[in-house]
Amino acid sequence: MSGELLSSKVVVVEEEPRVRGIPSAPTSVAAAVGVTERGPIDTPVLCSSFEEYGANFGGFTRDANVALAAMGFFENGGTQLWCVRTVHHTDVSSPATATARRASGYLTSPGGPTPALVTGTLPAPFALDDGAKLVVAVGGGADKEAAVKATPATVTAGGAGPFALADGQTFTLRVDGGPVQRVAFAKAEFTSIAAATSAELAAALNAGIVGAKAVVEKGIVHIVSDTAGTSSRVEITGGTANAALGFPTAPTLGTGNVANARAVTPDEVKAIAEGAIAGIKVSTAPGGFLELRTDGAGPTAQLQVRAATAAALGFDTALHAGTASGAANALRVEGKDPGAYSNAIEVEVRTPTSGEAGAFDLAVVDDGVYREFFANVRMTPGAARHVETIVNDAANGSALVRVIDQLLPGAPALAVQTVALAGGDDGLAGLTDGDFIGSPVGRTGLHALDRVIDVAVLMVPGRATPAVHAAILSYCEVDRAGTMFAVLDPPAGMGAAAIVTYVESTAHLLESSEFGAFYWPRVKVLNPARAVFGSDDAIVVPPSGIIAGVYARTDAARPGGIYDPPAGIDVGRMVGVLGFETDEVLEEKKRDLVYPKRINPLTTGPGLPRFIDGSRTLKSSGNFPYVSERRGVIFIERSLKLGLQFARHKNNTEGLRATVRRTITSFLLTQMNNGAFRSREPAKAFFVDVSDALNTATVIFAGKLLARIGLATNKPAEFVVLRISQDTRALDAELAAAGG
Repeated sequence: MSGELLSSKVVVVEEEPRVRGIPSAPTSVAAAVGVTERGPIDTPVLCSSFEEYGANFGGFTRDANVALAAMGFFENGGTQLWCVRTVHHTDVSSPATATARRASGYLTSPGGPTPALVTGTLPAPFALDDGAKLVVAVGGGADKEAAVKATPATVTAGGAGPFALADGQTFTLRVDGGPVQRVAFAKAEFTSIAAATSAELAAALNAGIVGAKAVVEKGIVHIVSDTAGTSSRVEITGGTANAALGFPTAPTLGTGNVANARAVTPDEVKAIAEGAIAGIKVSTAPGGFLELRTDGAGPTAQLQVRAATAAALGFDTALHAGTASGAANALRVEGKDPGAYSNAIEVEVRTPTSGEAGAFDLAVVDDGVYREFFANVRMTPGAARHVETIVNDAANGSALVRVIDQLLPGAPALAVQTVALAGGDDGLAGLTDGDFIGSPVGRTGLHALDRVIDVAVLMVPGRATPAVHAAILSYCEVDRAGTMFAVLDPPAGMGAAAIVTYVESTAHLLESSEFGAFYWPRVKVLNPARAVFGSDDAIVVPPSGIIAGVYARTDAARPGGIYDPPAGIDVGRMVGVLGFETDEVLEEKKRDLVYPKRINPLTTGPGLPRFIDGSRTLKSSGNFPYVSERRGVIFIERSLKLGLQFARHKNNTEGLRATVRRTITSFLLTQMNNGAFRSREPAKAFFVDVSDALNTATVIFAGKLLARIGLATNKPAEFVVLRISQDTRALDAELAAAGG
């Protein structure tokens, strides 16, 4: 308080808090990336129950491992699960290239004039080039055109050379959001590596990079992406050679009006064509075929595609005209999400229950069962019960379909009819590891989670391959800066010896990261859908969803539950598990084979539940090599990072550093009392150093405040050793007495 007090009084002044509260970071929010029956693609959706998962992503299918993981997660105590649906992409850096397709069909309006209609014969996506055109004549008028524009990303060397390189120097780059590629230069590739020519440099680069090419123009080397369009991207990420080459390190992007000219989507064609050519509408017929139609209707409505149009679009060049009277496509009905699930959907138009003129009722039938009903809807745009407004409403509309009014002149009413949707595809043909790994540029696969900050546990159910396992670990440790923990599934059908070979040699997972744990074998659960999985009572599923559920249950069991190892016959009990894919795991000798390789067995014994029999991360030499240790430290680090935001941009004074020290100490005392450390004595449990010796003048002038924290974390009792010997105390006493 400043200023002079003018009279006698009691003044209350609140001081800055000496200890700040540290909010607890979430520990058991899980994420699953993989195949689902339906749902949005490459879009994270938070589900808080298995019923909510079903509402967003559908049910069980042969390929939908995420559904099985979600069932195990919620059954074992999980409460929050972010789900990401993946499908095959022709270009993972471009979400628009997802190959899943919506089933669709048209409801017609009879008796009125119809528009001119041209339907393509080649399905999307369309392989086009920069400058590819759609040229049409509308209503007998002059030709009008729309063109694809697409240029590739290009980076250019700093000069024409020669370049002073050295044997063994490296050059790294990333193309179209893919993995970092490394080129090592060898002196044998050059006449004189210390004076490398542009042609020699381009040849060396082309021998080592994929997805791009090095070209020489007027003596200058350019690296050009093979992709043309806005998803094209080249980024020079490092290497010892670039100091001599002079390539810019800022990412360069392609340009244009499509993401990838070689995989143009129907939506991109629609945007380009309708934006450039007046009087036409573009839509997609079942199977991914393009449809062009005129805005007007009747015999004077004419449409002709010209020969200059790109052949890949599949249009004929005949003259098409509307009719004076006939059935016209008035309302397009599509699956709400892409996928084959909607091939089983029918939509019925019924006489309105209200009897109002121009109104109709709409019923949605799924696999022969009436699921949804929308009464007294209309084809009149702007009306309160316009069919698009009602059916497509985000809160109260359909969970199965969406509708698109074709905006026929006069908004004619629909006839009573039924249409079966067709052409839906799950987009699983050609599915690769890359579709699950995804791209940070397109935010596909794992990278769809980039903007979800509270995920603590990550799994990719059912995709147990070396590339995916490596990517999950890298995403947790590198992309998310060690704030997430991975649960890895085993490949199918592997016994003890095979799984050791996989972890140690095939996938090189052993000692690779302490930010993930590997569990074996796959487990048997009650068959949840005999129509899908057959008549057997039990099916074999990946265990990651169940394991993540056990993590969540353990975390929530008590304050500090995250510090308890999620293993053993009590804490590690797995609900819903009936058995194991292989009985080898029941043999102690087999478990003795896998556990030293940091593979956590899932097992049981006489009178025991089925439980997790291990709590090791994949790395023994890490700072925190056990699951509860590593996850506990992740929790502490995330909480401190969140709780110390108040210190940023404040003056770095002794008072601020004292507040930081007290705040950290107070938080760690609470964690100590919750069982985080090996001792309940603060001096033995942890230390916090924010001293002047650490925060020297140089550090302070650099704008930094340093705090060093040491944690004496708990270690689980992996082995209980019983030393048994003959009791010789009586004999020893007798001998002692005789000797005395």
